[in-house]
Amino acid sequence: MTGLGRILGAGCLVLAGCAGVVSDSGSDSAQSGGGGLFAALAAPAAGAEGAAQDDTATRPRMPRPLARVRMARGTVVVTPPPGYCIDPITAQAQRGFAVIASCRILTGGAVATQVPPMIVTVALGPRGTAEDLPSPQALADALGEPIVSGQSGKDMVTAHLAGGGGEVLPGGDSRHWRGAFVQSGHLVGLALYAPAGSDLAGAEGGVMLDRVRASIASGSGGAAPPKAADAGSPPGLLGRLFNRQDLP
Repeated sequence: MTGLGRILGAGCLVLAGCAGVVSDSGSDSAQSGGGGLFAALAAPAAGAEGAAQDDTATRPRMPRPLARVRMARGTVVVTPPPGYCIDPITAQAQRGFAVIASCRILTGGAVATQVPPMIVTVALGPRGTAEDLPSPQALADALGEPIVSGQSGKDMVTAHLAGGGGEVLPGGDSRHWRGAFVQSGHLVGLALYAPAGSDLAGAEGGVMLDRVRASIASGSGGAAPPKAADAGSPPGLLGRLFNRQDLP
Protein backbone atom coordinates (compact mmCIF):
# COMPACT_ATOMS: atom_id res chain seq x y z
CA MET A 1 0.00 0.00 0.00
CA THR A 2 1.42 3.38 -0.96
CA GLY A 3 1.27 6.44 1.26
CA LEU A 4 1.02 4.60 4.54
CA GLY A 5 1.98 7.79 6.33
CA ARG A 6 4.36 8.55 9.15
CA ILE A 7 5.13 6.13 11.98
CA LEU A 8 2.80 6.71 14.91
CA GLY A 9 4.77 8.39 17.70
CA ALA A 10 3.42 9.67 20.98
CA GLY A 11 -0.15 9.16 19.80
CA CYS A 12 0.50 5.42 19.92
CA LEU A 13 -0.12 5.57 23.66
CA VAL A 14 -3.78 6.21 22.91
CA LEU A 15 -3.91 2.83 21.20
CA ALA A 16 -2.59 1.05 24.29
CA GLY A 17 0.87 0.17 23.07
CA CYS A 18 0.66 0.02 19.28
CA ALA A 19 4.42 -0.08 18.73
CA GLY A 20 5.16 -0.38 15.04
CA VAL A 21 1.70 0.78 14.00
CA VAL A 22 1.38 3.11 11.03
CA SER A 23 -0.67 6.20 11.75
CA ASP A 24 -2.73 6.76 8.64
CA SER A 25 -3.85 5.60 5.23
CA GLY A 26 -5.56 7.29 2.34
CA SER A 27 -4.88 4.64 -0.28
CA ASP A 28 -7.70 3.20 -2.34
CA SER A 29 -6.04 -0.13 -3.06
CA ALA A 30 -4.81 -3.08 -1.05
CA GLN A 31 -1.09 -3.47 -0.51
CA SER A 32 0.53 -5.99 -2.78
CA GLY A 33 2.19 -9.06 -1.40
CA GLY A 34 1.39 -11.38 1.47
CA GLY A 35 0.90 -10.68 5.14
CA GLY A 36 -1.86 -8.87 6.91
CA LEU A 37 -4.69 -10.23 8.98
CA PHE A 38 -5.30 -13.52 7.24
CA ALA A 39 -1.62 -14.43 7.11
CA ALA A 40 -1.52 -13.70 10.82
CA LEU A 41 -4.50 -15.92 11.49
CA ALA A 42 -2.79 -18.76 9.67
CA ALA A 43 0.49 -18.36 11.57
CA PRO A 44 1.20 -19.00 15.26
CA ALA A 45 1.28 -15.76 17.23
CA ALA A 46 4.70 -14.79 18.51
CA GLY A 47 5.08 -14.56 22.23
CA ALA A 48 2.68 -17.41 22.89
CA GLU A 49 3.03 -19.39 26.10
CA GLY A 50 6.16 -21.53 25.99
CA ALA A 51 7.83 -19.47 23.25
CA ALA A 52 11.37 -18.13 23.60
CA GLN A 53 11.82 -14.63 25.00
CA ASP A 54 13.53 -13.34 21.85
CA ASP A 55 11.58 -14.52 18.83
CA THR A 56 12.48 -11.68 16.46
CA ALA A 57 14.18 -14.00 13.99
CA THR A 58 11.21 -16.35 13.72
CA ARG A 59 8.39 -13.84 13.92
CA PRO A 60 6.49 -13.59 10.60
CA ARG A 61 7.28 -10.42 8.63
CA MET A 62 4.07 -8.45 8.30
CA PRO A 63 3.14 -4.98 7.07
CA ARG A 64 2.64 -2.62 9.96
CA PRO A 65 -1.04 -2.26 10.87
CA LEU A 66 -2.78 1.09 10.72
CA ALA A 67 -4.03 3.17 13.63
CA ARG A 68 -6.66 4.91 11.50
CA VAL A 69 -8.00 5.14 7.97
CA ARG A 70 -9.57 8.28 6.51
CA MET A 71 -12.59 7.87 4.28
CA ALA A 72 -14.98 10.23 2.50
CA ARG A 73 -12.26 12.88 2.02
CA GLY A 74 -11.32 12.65 5.66
CA THR A 75 -14.80 13.27 7.07
CA VAL A 76 -15.11 9.68 8.30
CA VAL A 77 -12.04 8.47 10.18
CA VAL A 78 -12.05 4.79 11.13
CA THR A 79 -10.26 4.66 14.49
CA PRO A 80 -10.32 1.32 16.33
CA PRO A 81 -10.79 0.97 20.11
CA PRO A 82 -7.61 0.58 22.24
CA GLY A 83 -5.74 -2.66 21.57
CA TYR A 84 -7.16 -3.00 18.05
CA CYS A 85 -5.70 -1.87 14.72
CA ILE A 86 -6.61 -1.82 11.05
CA ASP A 87 -5.34 -4.51 8.69
CA PRO A 88 -3.22 -2.74 6.02
CA ILE A 89 -3.75 -5.44 3.39
CA THR A 90 -7.53 -5.22 3.22
CA ALA A 91 -7.88 -1.47 3.87
CA GLN A 92 -9.32 0.34 0.85
CA ALA A 93 -9.89 3.91 1.97
CA GLN A 94 -11.33 5.48 -1.17
CA ARG A 95 -13.60 2.49 -1.69
CA GLY A 96 -14.74 2.80 1.91
CA PHE A 97 -13.64 -0.48 3.46
CA ALA A 98 -11.50 -1.46 6.46
CA VAL A 99 -10.98 -4.46 8.75
CA ILE A 100 -10.32 -4.04 12.47
CA ALA A 101 -8.55 -6.77 14.45
CA SER A 102 -6.24 -7.24 17.43
CA CYS A 103 -2.96 -5.27 17.12
CA ARG A 104 -1.22 -8.28 18.69
CA ILE A 105 -2.49 -10.62 15.99
CA LEU A 106 -1.77 -8.17 13.17
CA THR A 107 1.84 -7.73 14.34
CA GLY A 108 2.51 -11.40 15.01
CA GLY A 109 2.88 -10.71 18.71
CA ALA A 110 5.08 -7.59 18.45
CA VAL A 111 2.40 -5.62 20.32
CA ALA A 112 2.04 -7.00 23.82
CA THR A 113 -1.48 -5.77 24.57
CA GLN A 114 -3.93 -8.67 24.68
CA VAL A 115 -7.57 -8.08 23.77
CA PRO A 116 -10.37 -10.49 22.85
CA PRO A 117 -9.83 -11.65 19.24
CA MET A 118 -12.40 -10.54 16.70
CA ILE A 119 -12.80 -9.11 13.22
CA VAL A 120 -14.92 -6.00 12.63
CA THR A 121 -15.49 -4.90 9.04
CA VAL A 122 -16.32 -1.24 8.37
CA ALA A 123 -18.11 -0.37 5.13
CA LEU A 124 -18.81 3.21 4.10
CA GLY A 125 -22.18 3.60 2.43
CA PRO A 126 -23.80 6.41 0.47
CA ARG A 127 -24.76 9.74 1.95
CA GLY A 128 -27.85 9.49 4.13
CA THR A 129 -29.68 10.48 7.27
CA ALA A 130 -31.10 8.70 10.29
CA GLU A 131 -34.33 8.08 8.38
CA ASP A 132 -32.41 5.92 5.91
CA LEU A 133 -31.20 3.46 8.54
CA PRO A 134 -32.71 -0.04 8.26
CA SER A 135 -34.40 -1.78 11.14
CA PRO A 136 -32.71 -4.75 12.87
CA GLN A 137 -35.14 -7.11 11.16
CA ALA A 138 -34.34 -5.57 7.77
CA LEU A 139 -30.65 -6.29 8.38
CA ALA A 140 -31.45 -9.92 9.17
CA ASP A 141 -33.76 -10.27 6.18
CA ALA A 142 -31.14 -8.80 3.82
CA LEU A 143 -28.66 -11.48 4.91
CA GLY A 144 -31.16 -14.31 5.10
CA GLU A 145 -30.22 -15.14 8.68
CA PRO A 146 -32.47 -15.63 11.73
CA ILE A 147 -32.30 -12.74 14.16
CA VAL A 148 -31.44 -13.45 17.81
CA SER A 149 -32.05 -9.91 19.00
CA GLY A 150 -31.98 -6.36 17.72
CA GLN A 151 -31.93 -2.83 18.96
CA SER A 152 -32.66 0.56 17.45
CA GLY A 153 -30.84 2.89 19.82
CA LYS A 154 -30.28 6.60 19.62
CA ASP A 155 -26.78 6.12 18.16
CA MET A 156 -26.95 2.92 16.13
CA VAL A 157 -29.10 0.07 14.85
CA THR A 158 -27.77 -3.40 15.74
CA ALA A 159 -28.81 -6.94 14.91
CA HIS A 160 -27.50 -10.14 16.50
CA LEU A 161 -27.77 -12.89 13.89
CA ALA A 162 -27.83 -16.64 14.46
CA GLY A 163 -25.78 -17.64 11.42
CA GLY A 164 -23.20 -16.56 8.87
CA GLY A 165 -20.29 -15.82 11.19
CA GLY A 166 -18.31 -18.98 10.55
CA GLU A 167 -18.14 -18.22 6.84
CA VAL A 168 -15.77 -15.28 7.38
CA LEU A 169 -13.59 -16.00 10.42
CA PRO A 170 -11.66 -19.33 10.54
CA GLY A 171 -12.98 -21.20 13.58
CA GLY A 172 -15.58 -18.50 14.01
CA ASP A 173 -18.88 -18.69 15.83
CA SER A 174 -21.89 -19.00 13.56
CA ARG A 175 -23.43 -16.06 15.42
CA HIS A 176 -22.33 -12.59 14.43
CA TRP A 177 -23.37 -8.96 14.75
CA ARG A 178 -24.36 -6.27 12.29
CA GLY A 179 -24.74 -2.55 12.92
CA ALA A 180 -25.50 0.66 11.05
CA PHE A 181 -25.15 4.30 11.98
CA VAL A 182 -24.69 7.75 10.45
CA GLN A 183 -21.36 9.55 10.59
CA SER A 184 -20.60 12.89 8.94
CA GLY A 185 -23.62 12.50 6.69
CA HIS A 186 -22.65 9.01 5.52
CA LEU A 187 -24.22 5.68 6.33
CA VAL A 188 -21.70 3.28 7.88
CA GLY A 189 -22.14 -0.48 8.19
CA LEU A 190 -20.36 -2.69 10.74
CA ALA A 191 -20.06 -6.46 11.01
CA LEU A 192 -18.46 -8.28 13.95
CA TYR A 193 -17.15 -11.86 13.83
CA ALA A 194 -15.63 -13.69 16.81
CA PRO A 195 -14.19 -17.16 17.59
CA ALA A 196 -16.56 -19.95 18.53
CA GLY A 197 -17.84 -19.57 22.08
CA SER A 198 -16.46 -16.05 22.49
CA ASP A 199 -18.45 -13.60 24.59
CA LEU A 200 -18.19 -11.26 21.59
CA ALA A 201 -20.29 -13.72 19.59
CA GLY A 202 -22.91 -13.27 22.31
CA ALA A 203 -24.22 -10.24 24.14
CA GLU A 204 -20.79 -8.58 24.45
CA GLY A 205 -20.64 -8.20 20.69
CA GLY A 206 -23.28 -5.51 20.77
CA VAL A 207 -21.28 -3.62 23.39
CA MET A 208 -18.15 -3.89 21.24
CA LEU A 209 -19.95 -2.61 18.16
CA ASP A 210 -20.98 0.46 20.13
CA ARG A 211 -17.34 0.94 21.21
CA VAL A 212 -16.27 0.82 17.57
CA ARG A 213 -18.96 3.32 16.60
CA ALA A 214 -17.93 5.64 19.41
CA SER A 215 -14.26 5.43 18.36
CA ILE A 216 -15.15 6.29 14.78
CA ALA A 217 -17.33 9.18 15.94
CA SER A 218 -14.57 10.50 18.18
CA GLY A 219 -11.91 10.16 15.49
CA SER A 220 -14.17 11.86 12.97
CA GLY A 221 -14.75 14.88 15.19
CA GLY A 222 -17.98 14.02 16.95
CA ALA A 223 -21.08 11.86 16.79
CA ALA A 224 -24.12 12.25 14.58
CA PRO A 225 -26.79 10.36 16.57
CA PRO A 226 -29.41 8.81 14.29
CA LYS A 227 -32.98 7.88 14.97
CA ALA A 228 -33.77 4.47 13.54
CA ALA A 229 -36.46 4.07 10.93
CA ASP A 230 -38.49 0.92 10.41
CA ALA A 231 -38.71 1.32 6.65
CA GLY A 232 -37.93 3.62 3.79
CA SER A 233 -34.30 2.72 3.13
CA PRO A 234 -33.28 3.69 -0.40
CA PRO A 235 -33.04 0.86 -2.96
CA GLY A 236 -29.73 -0.93 -2.89
CA LEU A 237 -28.71 0.50 0.48
CA LEU A 238 -28.53 -2.82 2.31
CA GLY A 239 -26.65 -4.39 -0.54
CA ARG A 240 -24.00 -1.68 -0.33
CA LEU A 241 -23.67 -1.80 3.44
CA PHE A 242 -24.12 -5.49 4.15
CA ASN A 243 -23.40 -8.49 1.98
CA ARG A 244 -21.87 -11.93 2.02
CA GLN A 245 -18.58 -10.69 0.65
CA ASP A 246 -17.46 -8.23 3.30
CA LEU A 247 -13.85 -9.24 2.85
CA PRO A 248 -12.20 -8.65 -0.53
